[in-house]
Amino acid sequence: MGITVGTAIGRRLALVVALSCAFTVLGLQVVPPAGTPTEMWATHATAFLWTSVVWDGRSRPEPAVAGHLAAQLALFAGVGLAFGWDPVDLAWMGLANVAGGLLLLVLYARLRTGTTMAPVTQTANLGLLGLSVVVSFLIALVGGFPGVELGQLDRLTLWWVLRGTVYAYVAGVTLMMIFHFDEEVVERAPRWAVVALLPLGAVCVWLTYLDPSLPLTWFLLLPALVGGSLLAPRGAAVYALVIAMLSALATLSPTNQFDYDGFFPASVIIDALVTAATFITVHLAILRHQRTTATAELERQRGAASEQAVLLGTVFETMSDGLVVLGPDRAVALHNGAARQLMGRPIPVGRARNWVDYFGLTAPDGSPVDPEDLAWGSGGTYRGELRVGDRLLDVTSWPLGDRGGRTVVLFSDVTSNRERLSELAGFAGVVAHDLRSPLASLHGWLEMAEDTLTAGKPDRAGEFITRAQVSSNRMRQVIEDWLTYTVQRDGVLTRTEVKLATVVDEVVASYGRAAGRAPGFELDIDHTVEADRVLTTQLLANLVGNAVKYCPEGERPHVRIRSVADDEPDFVRVEVSDRGIGLPPGEEEKVFEEFHRADAHRGSYSGTGLGLALCRRIVDRHGGSISARNNDEGGATFSFTLPTR
Repeated sequence: MGITVGTAIGRRLALVVALSCAFTVLGLQVVPPAGTPTEMWATHATAFLWTSVVWDGRSRPEPAVAGHLAAQLALFAGVGLAFGWDPVDLAWMGLANVAGGLLLLVLYARLRTGTTMAPVTQTANLGLLGLSVVVSFLIALVGGFPGVELGQLDRLTLWWVLRGTVYAYVAGVTLMMIFHFDEEVVERAPRWAVVALLPLGAVCVWLTYLDPSLPLTWFLLLPALVGGSLLAPRGAAVYALVIAMLSALATLSPTNQFDYDGFFPASVIIDALVTAATFITVHLAILRHQRTTATAELERQRGAASEQAVLLGTVFETMSDGLVVLGPDRAVALHNGAARQLMGRPIPVGRARNWVDYFGLTAPDGSPVDPEDLAWGSGGTYRGELRVGDRLLDVTSWPLGDRGGRTVVLFSDVTSNRERLSELAGFAGVVAHDLRSPLASLHGWLEMAEDTLTAGKPDRAGEFITRAQVSSNRMRQVIEDWLTYTVQRDGVLTRTEVKLATVVDEVVASYGRAAGRAPGFELDIDHTVEADRVLTTQLLANLVGNAVKYCPEGERPHVRIRSVADDEPDFVRVEVSDRGIGLPPGEEEKVFEEFHRADAHRGSYSGTGLGLALCRRIVDRHGGSISARNNDEGGATFSFTLPTR
């Protein structure tokens, strides 16, 4: 394993190796008197930390891990030999402590949660404390501490277990937290608290070691409570480590008066107290961090829920489909504005109503509907079409599946869709009649032309070809009318000032001024409108074209076009009158429907029934109105309005 000192792992390893060297020297520099432990012994703690830097304790270790374990043994043996320790005892203690550190890492790896090595949960913190006790006891049991024989169980063993625990746990929990804790969400402590904590801890340590005869050892718990309550986990770990190191240094001071007399001597009690203080500091910090994290997550979820509620509320109120939520008693619990608009009456919130009677619901054909057939709010599903006034609604209901037993009813306006289907059906009829008929004629005339050419009669062939061209022109006119209607009925409306006289002159000019069948025009139009010029030209061209076309055979078409100010302010009324065949009685409104053609005119006059439908669409888009009537003197008048601003 290649480790660069500049990396995070490299820096951690350098620190741990330095601590291992320092604690090994401090622990082995003096051989303790028989029956007492040394003041410092952190070999298995540094082994635990050293190994944790290069291995997580869970995955299969790389070969380099064995090299690090060997380096730990070599350091322990080298320092011990330098201070005159027995080689055999030294080798055994080195193996026991390094193996104990490795065992502590493996057990702790099974205990911690997630991928982080830091003890970020109460279970991990408490578990590391318990494992430190167990591992220290196992090391003592195999004689891994100075002066302890294999299997020896007495008060010296107990003292060594406590001393081993304080170093394994304090060093392990603090440095693991410092190395691996990820401070994504932390609640920062006040600056004054951070500044005041260290002097407070130092004073409490001094008071503890002031006089063993005074009951002041509990002072070590005071900074633990304050630090754990105010600091984030990493800051708490640093603070606990500083207090523990101050306590350890105090034991080396000549003024240290804590001895090893009695079954629980004062020196051992101090070890237990330092362990407890560290545990309290870290544990409180972990609880505080979890509270902060939970609060932040709650705020995040609350914010997300609020945003989601706003989004759903916006969608709910802006959707074009009506949405109603019914309770188990079929009373309305919630509805949006579209439902009110589609139903045409206020929705009775909080009350169960007979929807059929209240809203006047009927079947699409107008027949009555049984309220029980709707099954809204009864836990079942429904799908069908209903009519409300002049609207045709597609209605779907289904249960929400929640504990409240609520039902959702969705209303979709399909009136325009059905009208469009009717248009398509009408177009199919046009294709079947007005397109197929000239196509058959075209095919027949071409066959006859071919036969006459084969028989050597080219003059007759020319007549048939001319008639074929007429059929072809009829087909082309059908196609062009449909394309014009489709493109211009919903095209972009570009309003400009349009002089009606100019547009009419362009339309009239296309009919020429020749005598005979050339139409006669009477013009009295000098108003200006605010309209789309292209659509206005199309509107007048269609009306003038009909006035010229629907003229009795043999008569000269006469068309009168005039404009006047309409009764409605800011509108101009334009009238196009002719002296033609007029409108069939009762069909003054039907002539504006798509594909409508009077039965009396089908055989005499060609057309698709789209021209006047397009005229109405153009006028409607401008906000005007259009109508038709028969003249007393004969012919018909088409009248429409356009805005002047």
